[in-house]
Amino acid sequence: MRTSSHLLPPVAGRRLPRAILAVLSALAVCTSSSAQTKSFLWKVESGSKVLYLAGSVHALRADVYPLNPAFERAFQASDTLVEEIDLAQADLLTLGPVMLTKGMYQDGRTFETVVSKETLALVTKRLTPPLGLEIIRTMKPWMVMLMLTAMEVQQAGLDTSLGLDKYFFDKATSSRKAIVGLETAESQIDRFDKMPEALQEQMLRGTLEDLDTQGKELAEIVSSWQRGDAASLERTLLTGFKKYPAAYASLIVERNNNWVPQLEQCLTRTSPCLVVVGAAHLIGPDGLLALLQRKGYRIEQQ
Repeated sequence: MRTSSHLLPPVAGRRLPRAILAVLSALAVCTSSSAQTKSFLWKVESGSKVLYLAGSVHALRADVYPLNPAFERAFQASDTLVEEIDLAQADLLTLGPVMLTKGMYQDGRTFETVVSKETLALVTKRLTPPLGLEIIRTMKPWMVMLMLTAMEVQQAGLDTSLGLDKYFFDKATSSRKAIVGLETAESQIDRFDKMPEALQEQMLRGTLEDLDTQGKELAEIVSSWQRGDAASLERTLLTGFKKYPAAYASLIVERNNNWVPQLEQCLTRTSPCLVVVGAAHLIGPDGLLALLQRKGYRIEQQ
């Protein structure tokens, strides 16, 4: 979702698009969380075996660092970093052609012939010079949505190179720790590309409606994240999302279920793994925390 550090920088909020994009990343305007007593990090135990599960914020400002010390302790205790994708395989040269191929119509259709006149007008209004309709003419609605989100992220002064996943990826690389991806960047793109066009347009419309009020809602989300307040984030991120069961199933439920066996493999290792995924994947009845708890693993917030 969101380019997150993986694709395009998503946002997270009350309406569907932010919840969907929070699957891939959450944007943050925040200050140092080192003084907080709890972090968005959990210790998962199976007998004497341990993994650490962190809710990720993928685009940040520099003032979020230093992190809550609990994050650093978990990293030091772990010999393997597990993230949604291996960022070493997600560079622009590799992903750019894939995004262009899958995000653009190849059959003669155009954006303005697929979406409603109302949606077209809303998008055109957002395309300030030098951008114009020509830029998006062959884009699919999901691609336009991610492009507009990326523009908003840039205007907010947020930087994916400062995101939590990139931070730990760089630390793991410099420390020569193993790095494992739970899925591929192309599979993330496919999650959007395989959605029906009607749903893609709904997501785009919701994104357009949210752009003007993004700042305040993001501040609330980040405040909850800094406090380690999973219940608050669940209300904010998932309530509206569940009104769209197909998108929720594809972007949250299926991926979480796919990841659980891989996390269980971590719990067979002698040394812990640090798992860093989007915060929206941890929360709610279908979240990784609930899934692991139902399997009998002990879970403790750090």
